[in-house]
Amino acid sequence: MASFDLSLTLRTTDAIPALIRARTTDFEDLDARVLGDSENLQASLDGAAGQFTSILAWDISTLAAEDQQLWVDAAVALTYAADVSDMWADYVEEFRDGREELMEEWRSAVTDCEGRVPGEYASSHITLTFPERKGFWSDEDTCRDLYDELVEKRTSIQGRFDTLWTTYQEHAEEIGDMLEEGATKVNVQKLIDGGQANWAYYNLAPNRYTMLVDSRELTEENAQEWAGELAGYWSGDKPIDDRYHELMIMLGMITTNAMQAQQGGTGYREEEMDFLRTFYAELEDGNHSGVIGVPDQMELGEFAQDDREHALGILGDGLLALSDHRLGGGYYDLPESVQFAAEEGFLMPSGDGASGYGTNGLAELLRHASDDMEAGYGLSNTLTMSMGMFAASGAVEGMNHSEEDITALLDVSTRNRDANHDLLAGEYVHPLFADTEKVDGETTYPTLEANGFDTPQGMIDHVLEGLFTYDWDDDGESASGLFDWIAEDTMNGTPEEQERAGHAAEGFIETVTRPELFAALTGVEKADGGADIPMGEVNPDVALSMAEVFHAYVDDFGVGTQDSGGAEFHTDASPNQFAFAPDGNVLLVDDMNRVRFMELAMGDTDAASNMYASIEGRNAIVLNDALENGEFSEETVRSGGRLTYLFESAFDNYATGRYERGEDAYQQEIDIKKRGWGIVIGSAAGPIPYAGGLIGDGGKEIANHLIESNADIYSSLSEVESDISEEDIPQYSRDVLHFDIQLQLVNDMVDNGEIDPASLPGEILREDGSVARSYEEVDARGSSPSSFNELVADEVLDGESEKLAREYAEQFDDGNSSFEGGNLRADDTNEYNTHINPERRN
Repeated sequence: MASFDLSLTLRTTDAIPALIRARTTDFEDLDARVLGDSENLQASLDGAAGQFTSILAWDISTLAAEDQQLWVDAAVALTYAADVSDMWADYVEEFRDGREELMEEWRSAVTDCEGRVPGEYASSHITLTFPERKGFWSDEDTCRDLYDELVEKRTSIQGRFDTLWTTYQEHAEEIGDMLEEGATKVNVQKLIDGGQANWAYYNLAPNRYTMLVDSRELTEENAQEWAGELAGYWSGDKPIDDRYHELMIMLGMITTNAMQAQQGGTGYREEEMDFLRTFYAELEDGNHSGVIGVPDQMELGEFAQDDREHALGILGDGLLALSDHRLGGGYYDLPESVQFAAEEGFLMPSGDGASGYGTNGLAELLRHASDDMEAGYGLSNTLTMSMGMFAASGAVEGMNHSEEDITALLDVSTRNRDANHDLLAGEYVHPLFADTEKVDGETTYPTLEANGFDTPQGMIDHVLEGLFTYDWDDDGESASGLFDWIAEDTMNGTPEEQERAGHAAEGFIETVTRPELFAALTGVEKADGGADIPMGEVNPDVALSMAEVFHAYVDDFGVGTQDSGGAEFHTDASPNQFAFAPDGNVLLVDDMNRVRFMELAMGDTDAASNMYASIEGRNAIVLNDALENGEFSEETVRSGGRLTYLFESAFDNYATGRYERGEDAYQQEIDIKKRGWGIVIGSAAGPIPYAGGLIGDGGKEIANHLIESNADIYSSLSEVESDISEEDIPQYSRDVLHFDIQLQLVNDMVDNGEIDPASLPGEILREDGSVARSYEEVDARGSSPSSFNELVADEVLDGESEKLAREYAEQFDDGNSSFEGGNLRADDTNEYNTHINPERRN
């Protein structure tokens, strides 16, 4: 393996989170002794507002006031020490995790570059001066490019680490100051913002940490009064003082309660929701631009940036809580200025487009909200659809808003998975367009039609096209939030979450593979007027998330021919028919929809490689199990053959629609499969859970050889516009697969000491006397794979082993050929435009 004369050293810290948290526990134990209730300490302190004497197990009612205060001071000090210690542990953990991520990025980059060193220098040590550059496209030129690539990567990582280190030093200084200053209101607010504290300080010392949390004080009058007071601070009319912090702590507690209610399903007090309604209504009336104008008010009042972001974060949390029907709120409880900003011109019936006037203000309020807070159902879908309409109209950048504003709102709107599900799984109709009329017995949507859409689904398709084809600066990361949770919930969710994800996947796959939307996603018009390009090249993060959905349903994609007209998710499928689904959850997708969905992921090399790794990794597991156990499930093996055929078809279709020169398409296939194999054997980073250690040393040897050969045996590239020598394109062959399995069995026999390599036919040995690992390694000398199969069957393997290899290859081949009559693969541009992508813009 080649190496580079480059290294990276990043400073570290002696601080260890686990040891720091142990000190946190010590402080909590001491606190428990003071309070006399060690078992229920945290629940008593943070669970809800209460009186100190009800938390304290000891009876101190007879003590003098000053003595009681000593108990309070001791409890506050210990609680504060524990919370600050916990915050410090979080900071250290954040630094260590960030450093490790950077080191892993460096190691992955080095491994990747080492793997790409040309054959002549595959065992060389590449330095600053060796080898020297030579001719264009020479091996030496490639080595120099790889060396420069690593230097650039190291510089980038070092720069990001310097920022990480500076932040860590600032955090260390902050912790020192907090310990020196003690439990001031400002410091307590930091702990609340950081999630280390909730009701503890109010419960311990309500007079010191004054907050209106008593339901008797959460009144309409107080909400109005507090809104007016805070507006005075935000406008700059009043300087920040202790009263300001008291008000912000109260609001922070109310929104923290809302977040906990969202996450834990606990109730949210009606008094708190009523307080929020009145509070925001007062802010709405007190600003000529409404609540949306508060960020500008702070700007004009020269409010300090840190204080501004903190206040906007709490206000944003409150708006998200107010929008959530699960907490007793709802979309129409939001101030009108917020609703207007969310809807803009695009979601207003007969609207002519958006000015973006309120978009920036709303983005300022919500971008600083807690990452753990969700918007309610109505606000989530309104924002997602509105931002999609922005993107579809090309109005992402405007006089009053920016792309950063749009993506910030998308980040918030796509957190609500129930809302995402309904947009993807069915014909969601936004309330503004929900009025219907019966015309000739058919349901019509006059308001929707007035805005240019025949059906609710047509509007959703327009939104998805905008979200996935606009050239986002974040590569589509925010837009992919609409569906990137599907894979996570499918593989790791509760039964309810898995069912929700399955129905969302059903709707999503069916929607993006319908001819018109599929055509738009595969033929994105370039601003410079050049040839259309696939969505994955424009927004690789969207393609990556699609590949993750494929990975989550890889077994479902491998089932036999389906003609469902799209996709169907079932929760009561028979495990006898679908052995991979003991829970009964099966996603059945029409053959063409499967190929189209996989083609969408082909637009990004990493996404395509991940998808390929999912297939090859799965097939490697199945083969290893068969070799180890001496038996296999015929359907499971056939499924692997189907997946291989679907992948090859999807790539051929992608290549036919994308490339004019066959050699360009061929090289892309090579790049995809080399990286995919790297993921399977663990030499490259990828999202595949079984990557690295999936296959044994023998399997890795096969994989490495195939990588060095530039293509694996299942490579199949149809001719595009120019001819490629058939010798350059190894085609899938059942006989080759059969022979490779035989060789694997022979190697296992050698490894187990059952046979001496010297006794084996020379045709299957390498020059060093070891047994070849694949057909690619043997000296064929004109012999066909079938002749090698006969040789090994007759002279090496026993009947059972030979039967296993032959039948495995037959079943795999049956699966691979089962789709051949479905016309899923394009051999030329005309066939691609006619059968695969008939609506394609050309």
